[in-house]
Amino acid sequence: MRITIVCLLALFLSTTGAKAQESADKRIINHLNQNSWFALEEDYPKMKDKIQTPVLKGLSEVMINIRFNQPQKALTGIDSLLAHCQSELGSSNVCSMVLFKSKILGEQGCYAQSADLLYRFLDQIPEAARKENFSFYTQLANYYNEVRNEQKPEIIRPNRDTELPLSIKKAGRGMLMFVPVTIHGKTYPFIFDTGASSSAVSERLAAEIGFRTVRDSMHIEGVGSGTGRCGTVDSIMVGDIAFKHPIFTIIPSNPEVDTVYQIDAILGLDFIRMVGETQLYPRDGKVIFPLQQSSLPPTGRNLMLDEGQSYLKAYSGDERLIFHFDTGDVKGDLFNPYYLRHKKMIDSKGTKDTYRGGGFGAMQTVNIIRLAHIPLTVSGTAFELTNIAVAPQTVTKVQKDEDGSMGMDFINLFRKVTINYNKMFLTIEK
Repeated sequence: MRITIVCLLALFLSTTGAKAQESADKRIINHLNQNSWFALEEDYPKMKDKIQTPVLKGLSEVMINIRFNQPQKALTGIDSLLAHCQSELGSSNVCSMVLFKSKILGEQGCYAQSADLLYRFLDQIPEAARKENFSFYTQLANYYNEVRNEQKPEIIRPNRDTELPLSIKKAGRGMLMFVPVTIHGKTYPFIFDTGASSSAVSERLAAEIGFRTVRDSMHIEGVGSGTGRCGTVDSIMVGDIAFKHPIFTIIPSNPEVDTVYQIDAILGLDFIRMVGETQLYPRDGKVIFPLQQSSLPPTGRNLMLDEGQSYLKAYSGDERLIFHFDTGDVKGDLFNPYYLRHKKMIDSKGTKDTYRGGGFGAMQTVNIIRLAHIPLTVSGTAFELTNIAVAPQTVTKVQKDEDGSMGMDFINLFRKVTINYNKMFLTIEK
């Protein structure tokens, strides 16, 4: 399920005054303006020697490193742009670079450094403009300031693979998968959820375990929206892997959602990214966190991060599709952008239906059109999703322009799914 702690504004890349006379410049600028990160990642290596605008090279490399989880390279590139290219960047892009840098530092647990960066930036902006256009910067600075004395999150693991049982259980209209997590000597089932930007626990479980509150109020968005808290414990144990000093989202109860499936505990992207590689074996009921990670496949990177969420590149024939990769989605659907491009085919071949579904914040009845099947390829392996729901309208508040969601219907098709957030790829084996 998608749970995004709102912490980034959309990047606005202004090209006013840019003299993009060469086709390479125009093509790269188009990718940047359209947030076409997979296309940028594919085209930039082939075109960088033809790009005529030096700042465009720097900006492209920064965005590729941000989206494909190379934070140190991204920080180096941002610092270089801010030190040498502010006039060429323009004020909008300078503001975006500062925000990206603060977010990267915050994700690394450099909370005080992130807060101080934002406060120094805000001090240079007139008060009226600060209130009107930069309120989010203030909110983010205040958040990192509140947790500035917390220790950095850290993974400590033994010098061997870690294997755990993986249980897949009925949840609402589909399935969810759970891994055992031990806290203070007691083991709890946690949803393994690539759609949650941070790990989370319910208010009830937070009280039972004894989470220490580090922030009293935090805006959260999913299917709906609401306000939760942030809390922490010294460590949690995922098998023999210690996840130390995590900051959890503490989710308020919602009777409407809880009657369908209670969201009690989520192991989210904060852990999954830090552990590097996860190998899921749905049929064998196990998950492995390997010590030695797999090599990047010949098909290259097909995972991407955007505002704390994962996106997966797939193909249907020659058409590139972008899916929200969300193992906390009990099924997996196609969304409005896909429907609009294929409206004639879907309306003629599909059948109208509804389903009752939801996640954080709300349950809802969704009007859909069901397709019997859609052929897809991920990382060179072909498969079909069957009986797939197509939503002609926007379903969630945090949905953007992705073509759909890859959830548990996708995971359960395969003998093995390898997810690697260091090298940013996903592979499947039948």
